[in-house]
Amino acid sequence: MSMKKIIFLFSLIIFSCSQKGDNKQPNDLISPDQMSELMLDIIIMKNIKRQGSYFLNKKEFLVAEYLYEKYGIDSVQLASSQSYYSKNPKKYLPIFKKVQLELKRLNDSINESMRIK
Repeated sequence: MSMKKIIFLFSLIIFSCSQKGDNKQPNDLISPDQMSELMLDIIIMKNIKRQGSYFLNKKEFLVAEYLYEKYGIDSVQLASSQSYYSKNPKKYLPIFKKVQLELKRLNDSINESMRIK
């Protein structure tokens, strides 16, 4: 999946979920910084699964449980945090921008590395 598609999908999520309603902040809300790191890992893992034939024998490591353990969270906490942020675009946008900047940095780093070879 190209970076443009990823950016489009996140934009769609952010701006389509701006309805008002009962959206109390969960007690165990994932912090914005941790949420951006988590989202970056999810994007990378999904792309590796889709395009990484080199990693086919390692796909068992690319599962949600890995993320839960790495970040000390569970599926309910992730779901409630995603729901909260998606219903609060002003809080979600900085998270998305941080992910977008990191994806660009990684992409530039990979391109530079490939130029050197």
